[in-house]
Amino acid sequence: MKKSNEEQRSGFSDILNIQGEDIPDIDDHLDALLKKGLISEQKILDGASDKTFGKRQPYATTKVRIEFERESDLRKCVRLLRWSDERLLAMGSTIAWAWAMTVREGMTIRFAVNWYDKDFFERRKDAFRDSNHLSYFRMFGKGTNDMDIYTEVLGC
Repeated sequence: MKKSNEEQRSGFSDILNIQGEDIPDIDDHLDALLKKGLISEQKILDGASDKTFGKRQPYATTKVRIEFERESDLRKCVRLLRWSDERLLAMGSTIAWAWAMTVREGMTIRFAVNWYDKDFFERRKDAFRDSNHLSYFRMFGKGTNDMDIYTEVLGC
């Protein structure tokens, strides 16, 4: 696959075509939630955890906090989170992790990953450091050093 001029300049490779037509833009409902979150704390995405796992407690949870300087980058991040959440929901019971809800407060986004399988968690807990994830983070101008990331093993 030939890289676009933008990919060549930035070193970014969109291997999952997440910049393509497959990721919908922010709809009116999400836009309204994002605007409310600029003023005060606002849940903007539900996350797949409750829908997929119900009341089941996760084995571990990874909490992420990202501060943004530009609204456009924050919105790119939200679009990617929503896209990933929708993909997980479509997979159904074949997954061992899921997004928890996403909250916006001012120019900060907070979300979490709930891990439901100990072995899967041990294998994938540092996935955010792999080249695919790093390329996604670059889409909204961030790297792992720009994020507060905290993992807690709950042992459930």
